[in-house]
Amino acid sequence: MPSASDIVTFIGIPLAVLGVLPILYTAINSLITIRRIQRTLHRNGLHQAITRGSLMSGIVEVSLPRFTITPLDREEDPEYWTLNPKSSTLKGGSWTLFNWNCLITGSRLYRLQYSDELQIPQAEIGFEDLVSFLLDRGAVPDVKGMHMLRLAGLWTPTGTGLLLSPDTMQSVLRVALTNDSDGVLSLALHWNDAWDRRDPNYLSPGWIRLQLPQEVEKKLQDGEEKADMNKVDAGPFPLETFPDAPSLKRPSPHFRPMSLRLRLGHLGKSVAISNAVWEHENMPLSESPDLDHLHSSPASNWAPSVALAFGLSRSLPLYNHHLDHSLISLATRDTIPCGVLVTLGLLDEREAPPWETKYDPFEFTGRNHSEFLARSRELAAESQMRPDQAAIARSKRMAAETHQTFDKMRKDMERETERRVKRQREAVGSSRLDTIAVTNAAVKYLKAKKIIEENQDTEAAVEAILVGMIKQEEPAMEVCTVLERWRAWTDRGGMTIEDLEELKNHIPAFCNAACVMGLIRDVSIRKESQVALDMRECMQHWQKVRLG
Repeated sequence: MPSASDIVTFIGIPLAVLGVLPILYTAINSLITIRRIQRTLHRNGLHQAITRGSLMSGIVEVSLPRFTITPLDREEDPEYWTLNPKSSTLKGGSWTLFNWNCLITGSRLYRLQYSDELQIPQAEIGFEDLVSFLLDRGAVPDVKGMHMLRLAGLWTPTGTGLLLSPDTMQSVLRVALTNDSDGVLSLALHWNDAWDRRDPNYLSPGWIRLQLPQEVEKKLQDGEEKADMNKVDAGPFPLETFPDAPSLKRPSPHFRPMSLRLRLGHLGKSVAISNAVWEHENMPLSESPDLDHLHSSPASNWAPSVALAFGLSRSLPLYNHHLDHSLISLATRDTIPCGVLVTLGLLDEREAPPWETKYDPFEFTGRNHSEFLARSRELAAESQMRPDQAAIARSKRMAAETHQTFDKMRKDMERETERRVKRQREAVGSSRLDTIAVTNAAVKYLKAKKIIEENQDTEAAVEAILVGMIKQEEPAMEVCTVLERWRAWTDRGGMTIEDLEELKNHIPAFCNAACVMGLIRDVSIRKESQVALDMRECMQHWQKVRLG
């Protein structure tokens, strides 16, 4: 019969071994998990990570650095246009798809039990910098997604796309889970190298290029003289530095400017032209135009908005700038009476709705006939008088005719003046045409006067106006004055006779102003204009976002 010690030996020892096995399993599993995590961290380039684990609990602690990132220099760093060949495959590491300037700003401690729970902290980046970078790479805003983000904020559903790929088939930037964002907007990236179609030769977001009107060169007998036509008369200029100008190189400063590059920025809540550079064959010159007059003259109220409308009409990535609501309302309202266009000679009266009083062209036929018969009777009576009586009668008749003629002329002048004033009142009070009809009439007039070419359209006219505003040319400044008057008569409810008389002296300027209004009206109904307001408000609300 076995003793008590035998029972303890045969039963207690196996039970003790079984009790130790879970601890051994946990310790071995912890070592394996730590090894897997270390290999994963090393494979993803996270050499700064600190890993430690508890063999008893099986919990692995991983301390990972948190980065603040900014885009690389567009001109100086070629990696700006390439993808990161060592991008992370871990959760939260979508920001590693691109190359960035990285700065360690903290650390994040993760407690893991399994290696597949490993993730890296989201990087912090300026929302406007991120969007501008992706737009520069060719991304396109998602109209619905941006509007949803503007309305819902942090409650925007996860997976909502904010930016689309260049082919608009996939989402590039989307809303991510907020687990690691600490109450900040969390975003995730996705990019395919097949979408990279842009390079430094393309304008970066915020820049607009205007072509300068080139004078027709005369026929030169000597080819050397023709080469000198491209040189500036003032001689060479010292090279200056333009850190914001998107170009890799600049030509010799001896060349004549052929184009103008503008950069749009923000002055408070309004759009402003922050920089401008002359170009020759799309390369910046050492000279830059003076923009001081854009801060005090009427052009300060119009040049930035006109530049934005022109850029949006060319489908440039200017989505973070939006047209002012009052300007859109001004361009979309019917503000020009049809009678004014007829009076100015811009519209044929047959193409306009009836607006003026029509007079009978034979209204004075009866009066003239009566006067003719009376004069005939007087002449017949004079022929039967004695010569002395006939002379007296003839003298009286001629005096009466002279007085009657002057009286008739005075009444005719008064009647014409009254009818002219009445016609002007009827013109400014006639039914108003929409902006499209006014712009078409203006373009037709500009082509007839050879101000623009037959093959040019509204955009070409606005481009020339914008260049003139930058160069402070008198015709362009007159356009700004007309636009200010246009805004004034719209605010007070309609045109006056004084406005009509003023326009008669500035018909070309009025036609150019109509082209500006037409372009703003066309741009305002595009989706680019609608999404710009959503994007701007989102950027103002979310200064920094978490990207992962």
